[in-house]
Amino acid sequence: MSRAKSLPFWTSLHRWLGLGSMLFLFLAAVTGCLLCVDQTIDAALNPDLFRVAGVHNALSPIDAVTRFEASYPGLRVTSVPLAIPPGRTIAVTVAAKAGGSPIGFDQAFLDPADGRLVGTRTSGPGWDRRHIVAGVFEFHYTLLAGRWGRWLMGVMALGWLIGNGIGLYLTLPLRGPFWKKWKRSWAIDWKARLRWLMLDLHRASGLWLFIGLAVLAFTSVAMNFFDEVYSPALSAVSPARPSPFDETAPKVPGPDAAGFRGALATAERTAMQRGLAWRPASISYLPDRNLYGVMFTGSGRVAYRGLGPVTLYVAGGTGRFVYADDPYADSAGRKASRALYPLHSGEVIGPAGTAFVFLLGFATATMCVSGFYIWWKKRQSRRSMRPSPGRGG
Repeated sequence: MSRAKSLPFWTSLHRWLGLGSMLFLFLAAVTGCLLCVDQTIDAALNPDLFRVAGVHNALSPIDAVTRFEASYPGLRVTSVPLAIPPGRTIAVTVAAKAGGSPIGFDQAFLDPADGRLVGTRTSGPGWDRRHIVAGVFEFHYTLLAGRWGRWLMGVMALGWLIGNGIGLYLTLPLRGPFWKKWKRSWAIDWKARLRWLMLDLHRASGLWLFIGLAVLAFTSVAMNFFDEVYSPALSAVSPARPSPFDETAPKVPGPDAAGFRGALATAERTAMQRGLAWRPASISYLPDRNLYGVMFTGSGRVAYRGLGPVTLYVAGGTGRFVYADDPYADSAGRKASRALYPLHSGEVIGPAGTAFVFLLGFATATMCVSGFYIWWKKRQSRRSMRPSPGRGG
């Protein structure tokens, strides 16, 4: 079949893929734009949790946590950021100690001056100001429908990926001169009537942003089907290095002798021995495995530039280094796995990448609107051309 004869089929497929996924893509695009600035929104909505008056003699985060735990012996801090901007609290995650009573929250915000508790909250999604950012994230990922919602969003992303490819194909001119004619598809006539302006916006934005949109769509599919398809496929082709997390967690984790301070010291020595010039950004404790994980980044803040951070794990019982989660020195499969989130969020190249992903989200929402408008206007035209009942012959 010639390309000219096949165009109606591809046009129809592009149209129905777009209509079928349009609402979900619009919601994902809008919530994705919000998630590009999620920390800023969270801090603005909850200044009583995130902000404190100027502190001139702040404690180190670990010293602040030590004082906090001494005041609340029934709980255990499980994660601590190590770089605190001026005027910000220390946001830590907490859990009840083994055998202790439930504490009713899993996030605590500490005053960096003395480790005093400023406020608490749970980390789950909701629609009040404390939880709306987590709610937006969960809605973006699963529509708040758990596994089934995640799968549905994965299918919609797959339709988006295929539809983008078909859309590119449809812009290619049927006959030459190829570049001269194709160049018209990349232009927008801002003085055109609304219908033609919408068509120009839909087509040209898809062409100019095609690579970014394709990456966003592919990473969406991969993350939504990560456990079911993506990770098993990578493991079969290029398995990652063995890690302690491949083994079942022990029933009795054992005593914790290292503590945050000892684990951090071991991790910093190990980083120096490995030639890792990055700085520690956060430290976490995994009670079920009695392991400490110290995250290292180039900036010393939690970030996912490149393939993301390197995390060095230290045994709580012995205080010895046991494992490095270092995607830069791991298999190709592990690199492909770790690249997903930095690519999807744009953090792979830092703030400029996040800004670009915001632009992609805005463009996707615009393409949903323009695509629907084009379909609606064409549908009106087709209906007006049909003969009325009782007329014609």
